[in-house]
Amino acid sequence: MAIVRALSRSFVILIAFFLMRTGTFVTRQAIPGVQPFTTAGSGSYILDMSMAETTDSTVLRYELGWEDVREIMATSRILVLMRRSWTVAGIMFAGLLAESIALLRTVVARPAVYGPGQGALRGELIAAAGLCALLVCWSALRVWRLSPGHQARHALAAGVWQSGVHQYKLRDEGVAWKAPDGSAVFLPWSALTGVRETGRMFLLLDQGNQHVRGFLPKAGGGDLAPGTGLGELIRTRIAAGS
Repeated sequence: MAIVRALSRSFVILIAFFLMRTGTFVTRQAIPGVQPFTTAGSGSYILDMSMAETTDSTVLRYELGWEDVREIMATSRILVLMRRSWTVAGIMFAGLLAESIALLRTVVARPAVYGPGQGALRGELIAAAGLCALLVCWSALRVWRLSPGHQARHALAAGVWQSGVHQYKLRDEGVAWKAPDGSAVFLPWSALTGVRETGRMFLLLDQGNQHVRGFLPKAGGGDLAPGTGLGELIRTRIAAGS
């Protein structure tokens, strides 16, 4: 009976942990630390780009798709932390499930030891095992829903990120990008602290290189001369702007 009481206490602790974690989830809104680039209106684009004819600038065009958004989502530290938390919770629930099954087998195999209370104890252990199995499945579901690929699909479906051709203009003062719906944003180089290169793009960072502020694609077609090092160009302008 002492083992059963210990199991019950562990079960209560894990349930409390589970209820706390269910208050932390990601919806179809933007992920903290990874911001979409369509928050400003088209007016700011016209204002910031009005000197395009009199300043040195480079224009890139790129069709943003699921793989690109997935790569950006994969850089989100909060998503990584939440996936790890749910993975740990799932492992703990799986351990508790295994312990419940082991105790259930012991109770069923030795009915004389537990006497008249064997039936009630067996029922409680069956219920505990069933609930643990449910929590293991729920944890696995949360890990899947917090995966970069799933989050990218939700972001594109909800319009948080817009699929289609995006236009990027690199200027001496900063970088501007225009979304397919016409909304646009201008970001000065002085607001950035660094750049991180991934397989498909250059991520523009601020807050001591801890926060993704924007990105520039590697394969964007435009008026960038062949052989030009886009990464080196970005780093040079960030250094000059700071």
